[in-house]
Amino acid sequence: MERYEHGGQVYDAAGKVLSDWLDFSANINPLALSNKILHALTENLRGVVNYPDPNAAELKRALAERYDVPEKNLVLLNGAAEFFYLYFNVTRPPRVVIPVPSFAEYERAARAAGCDVKFFVTSAADNFALDTDSLLAELTPADCVILGRPNNPTGNLLAPEKILRLAEVSSVVVDESFIDFIDASSLKKFVSEKISVVQSLTKVFAIPGLRLGFAVVEENFARQLNLSKDVWNVNFLAQKAGVAALADEDFLRRTREWLAAERKFFVEQLTALRGVKIFPPTMNFVLFKLATPALAEKILRDLRREKILLRSCANFVGLDGSYLRSAIRSREENLRLLAALKNFL
Repeated sequence: MERYEHGGQVYDAAGKVLSDWLDFSANINPLALSNKILHALTENLRGVVNYPDPNAAELKRALAERYDVPEKNLVLLNGAAEFFYLYFNVTRPPRVVIPVPSFAEYERAARAAGCDVKFFVTSAADNFALDTDSLLAELTPADCVILGRPNNPTGNLLAPEKILRLAEVSSVVVDESFIDFIDASSLKKFVSEKISVVQSLTKVFAIPGLRLGFAVVEENFARQLNLSKDVWNVNFLAQKAGVAALADEDFLRRTREWLAAERKFFVEQLTALRGVKIFPPTMNFVLFKLATPALAEKILRDLRREKILLRSCANFVGLDGSYLRSAIRSREENLRLLAALKNFL
């Protein structure tokens, strides 16, 4: 199981939340719950005595309006990760090709469905950019390629035209779980029998404990997937929170303004630290490398003594223990981390 561990491990051995810890290991919006989401949760709390709407009609309408996609193409999810298991269990591609480093659940879901997994390793020397020409040369029509866009943990944002080229040969699953943090074009308008797009709502709206995501897929495939999943996979409060979140344009605007400013500051300060190599970020997290895995492990231990969590990338395929990933948080929190790193380095 260590092979598939994630960030956000803010629980002690008894399962209690370490509330006084500062978590840079999970890439969650530091603006936290919007007032609209909080109001939706408190106002609807008593509604948990009822089953959730199995069709999630209100949430589907909100998604269709927010992302300009037909409701008939939507699959609602208990977090974006559910889609990978659902997709591979239904389609059973003989081989899943995963450019790495990337999110561990891609591999785990593919193997759970009995698929062979082929890693396509990108290079640190090229800032982990994906060479689509080389990847195309290895693909067959029976393959499925799964891509993070932007990719976790590298932050790379692959151009839509390159993904469309891949889809000329193989099926492609595009994970756009972080796309709302920036004003970027989406692949949702290109959904077809060969292209499926999945997105999390938990990261940008800071509701990972509620678990909420959605996929946009070809209409007939959406019908098949909806018949293959748990009918109540999105709970009552998650549905209400999702509707409120999607209507909160001001929260998304403030999120993007915060990130544009804070990412620039955080990267400049991190770059100034001795012995740190940074890979250019596009998102609300930064991948960086220290001289050795031993040094990185020491830094992680030192930070834990200060009640600060960073993400070790030792279990990402294509990386080793010298790589660390940090979320970008508020200015005050970022200054605390940067001061600790400067001291320990």
